[in-house]
Amino acid sequence: MRPEKASELQEELENRFLTYALSTIVSRSLPDVRDGLKPIHRRILFAMESMGMHAASKHVKSAKIIGEVLGKYHPHGDSSTYESMVRMAQDFSMRYPLVDGKGNFGSMDGDSPAAYRYTEGRLTAITAFLLSDIKKNTVDFLANYDNTLKEPVVLPSRIPNLLINGSSGIAVGMACSFPSHNLHEVFSALISMIDVPKQTVTSLMKHIKGPDFPTEGIILNSKTELRKAYETGSGAVKIRGEWKIENLPRGKKQIIINSIPYAINKSRLIEKIAEIIIAKKLSPLTDVRDESDEKVRVVLEIKNTADPKKLMSYLFKHTDLESSFQLNFTCLKPNGEPARLSLIEICREFLDFRQQVVIRRLKFELALLEKRLHILSGFVAIFNDLDKALKLIRSSKSRKQAHEKIQKHFKLDDEQTNAILEFPLYRLVSMEMEKIISEQEEKLKDKKKIVSILKSPKKIWGEVRKELEEIDKKYGDKRKTKFGSSENIEFNAEDFIEHEDIHLVLSQNGWLRKLKTLNDPSSLKFKENDQLLCITPCNTKDLLGIFTSKGIVYVTKAYSLPYTRSGFGEPIQSIFKFTDGEKVIGMVGLSANAKQDQNHTQSSLNFGNETEYMVASANGFGFRFPISNLGETTRSGRKIMNLKNDDRMIGIAPVTQDYLFLATAQGKAVVIATAQITQLIGSGKGVILMKPGDSYLIGFKFVSIKEKINISFDSGKDKEITVKSVRLCKRGSQGVIISKRKTITKII
Repeated sequence: MRPEKASELQEELENRFLTYALSTIVSRSLPDVRDGLKPIHRRILFAMESMGMHAASKHVKSAKIIGEVLGKYHPHGDSSTYESMVRMAQDFSMRYPLVDGKGNFGSMDGDSPAAYRYTEGRLTAITAFLLSDIKKNTVDFLANYDNTLKEPVVLPSRIPNLLINGSSGIAVGMACSFPSHNLHEVFSALISMIDVPKQTVTSLMKHIKGPDFPTEGIILNSKTELRKAYETGSGAVKIRGEWKIENLPRGKKQIIINSIPYAINKSRLIEKIAEIIIAKKLSPLTDVRDESDEKVRVVLEIKNTADPKKLMSYLFKHTDLESSFQLNFTCLKPNGEPARLSLIEICREFLDFRQQVVIRRLKFELALLEKRLHILSGFVAIFNDLDKALKLIRSSKSRKQAHEKIQKHFKLDDEQTNAILEFPLYRLVSMEMEKIISEQEEKLKDKKKIVSILKSPKKIWGEVRKELEEIDKKYGDKRKTKFGSSENIEFNAEDFIEHEDIHLVLSQNGWLRKLKTLNDPSSLKFKENDQLLCITPCNTKDLLGIFTSKGIVYVTKAYSLPYTRSGFGEPIQSIFKFTDGEKVIGMVGLSANAKQDQNHTQSSLNFGNETEYMVASANGFGFRFPISNLGETTRSGRKIMNLKNDDRMIGIAPVTQDYLFLATAQGKAVVIATAQITQLIGSGKGVILMKPGDSYLIGFKFVSIKEKINISFDSGKDKEITVKSVRLCKRGSQGVIISKRKTITKII
């Protein structure tokens, strides 16, 4: 491809991607700062308003609503459109729902709503304030997708929907996340900005205390943290569920969770708590059940000896009962540009929008008044000489002639004359004439009032203020979300663990099982081409050390491992972060006792087992180390043996005898004194134990001189030899031949 062609293609791709990105941002994903709606939500509400589905009207099938939206304004998927409608009807998703749904519209448990042929909907009462005055030329309209109808660019919302209901969306290269707020607090802030335009976020937060989520809960952020988030338009709100102690007969107690964080699936939360109970990670907690109806009520059954505060502190840390809501105040400005705004800027943009809406509404009403006054002036003109008007009409041979005579005599225009000719005769009585004159006087007063308001910016802001006060008085309510401290009760996770003897079974291919009982090891089954590596009995409070061929040790708490109900266990790679080619070679149970410090605030590990262990590599290196040198690691483990590229760690064993027997795959063996093996505190390469030559070290075993050893060969046969038959040498020797033809596979 020629360079100029490649350049043209790149330029075309960039232009098309930019067009797509802007289309996604403007037409789908980001809300408008003025009405707080995305196009899909705006179209749904406008379509429902056009169908006459107000709060006082009957509910209409959702299928009819979706059909109306798709057919006229939004030619996209019906499922996504219905999902948008559903969200506006969920009182756990929106602080002030915009759609009044009838039927199954989902739940906090993540249940899907019923299909749109089974549900019904209508607008809520508060939604009327989003759509009020839409027919009074308050906002601009544009052509719909097929240029057959008009749809509003933005709704003339009297409520700051972006703040009171929030919004979230993901666009190309940007996203938004607005929390909901309390209507009374937001309106109070807006009114204060009308009275005192120059304000700061600090002064505004005297009114807007913080987000107010529909699912209640407790906000843990400090005022400083919230102020910074409101100033920058970015941050995070920490929120946790509420709970209380409920006393039962016979001195028993239970914990009641009566609210959960916003956007958290209640069913999954309960499942997580149940998993903790099953894994016995929180022994004072015995059961969990959901007794929720319209209000959240999750019951936690606890032991009489349980400390509820410590128990809840554990759940806050290990479940979604405490979570964070990310703040990202990115939205579309009135000119269509996406921008991240502060709280002050959002409020100011809304107020400026309301000012323009009020001006346009007043001008529209003024035009209607002037049009009506124009007609009324024609009526008044003929009422002053009604006999002449009737005479002119009687003397005319046609409507056209009567029109010309009336127009010429009374000096009227076509509009006034047509209105007179269409005027019913029965209304020519004196009483009707008085009504028309009275209407004219009233309309003149209204015109004077509107003209006066339009001439005064102060009076215009007064109109905006009056509207806000009326809505606040009618729909203002108390906060649902409370404020609390972020201080956590200190707890030691080990305190919740029950002392329980278990068996850990590890296969050669790295499958780990945690069993409560193991009566017959021979009954264990393994995957194809896999077999038992080792069985380690221990306690749930012990530590477990996994050693691998890469010279890495992974140490974790035994209680954190899941119980194996059936099958072959869990792959060790799902618990730890293994590298390519890394294989398990051994497992050690480490007895750990909790030991408190002087302040009794933290627990540290004190190993009761001070036995020395030894590790060795295929190239014949090894060293002893104290088991107390090991401590809990991350998923990436800890380096314990430094290996060259062509070397690997082959085994680990406790130091139990005065002598060490080593053998290579090609049939050489050596016995050395244990005292010759260097002890290391940290990681290292160790010392040369045996020179394997062209072969490699197959294994080792601590022995006594009088002991007998069984050796397995690749033929499948075993051979028994005595230790004293093997020469006792210093470390670093090549050893003696114990097998000339067969390859050694294992030392038993």
